[in-house]
Amino acid sequence: MNADGSARTSQRRRAPAAPGENVQQGVRFVAPPLTALQRVQRQRDRILRSQRRWESIKTDLPPQLSRKHIGMISIGGVIGTGLFLGSADALRNGGPVGALLGYWIVGSVVYCLCVSIGEMIAYLPNVGGVVGLADLYVDPALGFSLGWAAWYNWSVTLPAEITAAAVVIGYWDTAAKIPVAATSGFFLVVATAINCFPSRYYGEVEFYLSCMKVLTIVIIIIISLLIDLGASDQGTLGFKYWSEQPFAPSYLGIGGSKGRLLGFWAVIMQASFSFFGSEVPGIAAGEVIDATRNVPRALRRVWIRITLFYVGGILCAGLLVPATDPRLSSDDQTGRHSPFVIAFKRAHYKVLPDLVNASILVSAWSAAASDIYISSRFLFFLARRGHAPSFLAHLFRLNETRKVETHDEASEGDASSNASDTNSDDEEEGSVVEGPREAVTLEDGLGPVEEADPMLMKGSTYVLPLASILFSASVGLLTFLSSAAGGANEAFQWLVAVTSVASLQSWAGMLYTYIRWHQGTSRAEKKCAEMSPEDARTTMLQINHIKENRQWGQPYLAWYAFLLCILVLCTNGWAVFVHNGWRIADVMGDVVPTYDSAQREANPVSQFLSAYVPIPFFLLLTFGYKLIKQTKMISTDEMAFFRGRVPPYNPDDEGPKSWLQKLLESIKII
Repeated sequence: MNADGSARTSQRRRAPAAPGENVQQGVRFVAPPLTALQRVQRQRDRILRSQRRWESIKTDLPPQLSRKHIGMISIGGVIGTGLFLGSADALRNGGPVGALLGYWIVGSVVYCLCVSIGEMIAYLPNVGGVVGLADLYVDPALGFSLGWAAWYNWSVTLPAEITAAAVVIGYWDTAAKIPVAATSGFFLVVATAINCFPSRYYGEVEFYLSCMKVLTIVIIIIISLLIDLGASDQGTLGFKYWSEQPFAPSYLGIGGSKGRLLGFWAVIMQASFSFFGSEVPGIAAGEVIDATRNVPRALRRVWIRITLFYVGGILCAGLLVPATDPRLSSDDQTGRHSPFVIAFKRAHYKVLPDLVNASILVSAWSAAASDIYISSRFLFFLARRGHAPSFLAHLFRLNETRKVETHDEASEGDASSNASDTNSDDEEEGSVVEGPREAVTLEDGLGPVEEADPMLMKGSTYVLPLASILFSASVGLLTFLSSAAGGANEAFQWLVAVTSVASLQSWAGMLYTYIRWHQGTSRAEKKCAEMSPEDARTTMLQINHIKENRQWGQPYLAWYAFLLCILVLCTNGWAVFVHNGWRIADVMGDVVPTYDSAQREANPVSQFLSAYVPIPFFLLLTFGYKLIKQTKMISTDEMAFFRGRVPPYNPDDEGPKSWLQKLLESIKII
């Protein structure tokens, strides 16, 4: 009976052969349970398969962002409306000391996140970024949900930035002659248009816009310090407001120590939106030239931007503006409630408030362009993996070079290889495919680079994932909620809440991936005692290479940031229950407690939904994919730390450096 059953199983698994066909392409058979060595080899094969897929994507969509581009894009993604507009709520809710502490704590989380991502990507820069690493070292289900969560994260940020731009326009348009919808539509079209050019043009535009933003925030900080030291008719301020009111006197009508603590906790949530985007270098690794060196370098230097731009900015705002200033809570739908605008008006400076609002406007548009760029690349990668509709993987090409006939056979082989590698999660757990080994090619990630024909590498002069760009940009239509939600400022606050939750989810997923990565490296070191001397030496060489980019204090830095993200995610919507009878909606016939409007959330239902709906959505993606695909969590014994084919460093890829780039490098900005 067993023999018959085995025969039937073998017949069922063997592909039927056509009459007269000589079957030599491969045999599929049911293998016995995999040994530990076979599981590690299976993981090495998955790494190579991910690298082949990534190499195929880079071949179709060649890298065009250099070191200077990715360094400044990471800054452009950070310096946005969260610093200029959102800091008003931080100062009002937490006071000068509470706001500074809140920004400092979130800044430390971002620092831990960036050094964790930098370590992994420095070792494996060509497997699909953090999403690919989660697939390889945690669970394919987490890679799936993290990819979609990241796309959602960047997509939802887009309407928040566009809405912020519409808010700022009201600073000059005091009569409200320009409709908010027209302003929002204009900025959305312009941000989309810049992404319809090749990446190198977007990189150049973003480079100079980011340089302008860096210069502006440095000027603001310097002038703020001068005002604090007495360069205005207010005299020397020093730490006057720190000593008078270090924390906000109350939060939603709750006073005392409890109110100060709750106000400080509200700052933590707002600061998460402000810092969102610091991990851009790790996400955009696919289109970065020499990502092995440039991406970790940009991530390691993020602490300079955190300290200078955000902690320094909120410090200056707290020195110049008291938390009780009524203009901080102004609802006039303009940029007048920015603490920097208020500070310069209190000092009776006439030009600087306009400069600050112009900077907010440029920052909002620049951040919106970055949102479209990052979200569209996420969507394109998801489509290439088979996790999104296939039309989103389409590349729009112009001036495509002619294909050489002698390479048709190789092209067909590459196409079939790409098709088979579309989704690595479809492989059968108990089967092994054996077949004749094909010739080593560049697409396999094993061939020498110099075999490629330089003339064929030119490709198209215009290659873009246009479908993904337009689809991601369409999420920006949510900005027109400002017309239905009662105003642009109210819509901005709602979108900020949604974006903050989404960013914390993504951060938590990335940090958990690193925690598993670190556990795997520790386990690999312990297993060296059980290996042969040659295998142990090879393993330790790989582990030592990883440790070259490991920050002191790991994995405790990652655990600290991960637990704080989870804590904030679980408690970020508590304010909707305060002075609301612990309800998110009113029921007809019930006695509704009466509170002043300043003591309760204006829209508790929308705030509750924006705070907590993304969490079960993320869990549904993860466990739904896990249930359908029957994926398994990668154990530490199965983890293989194998670089596969990582492109070598080529100094020629850096290109010539301008005086501006040399200056930014000298001060460690890029």
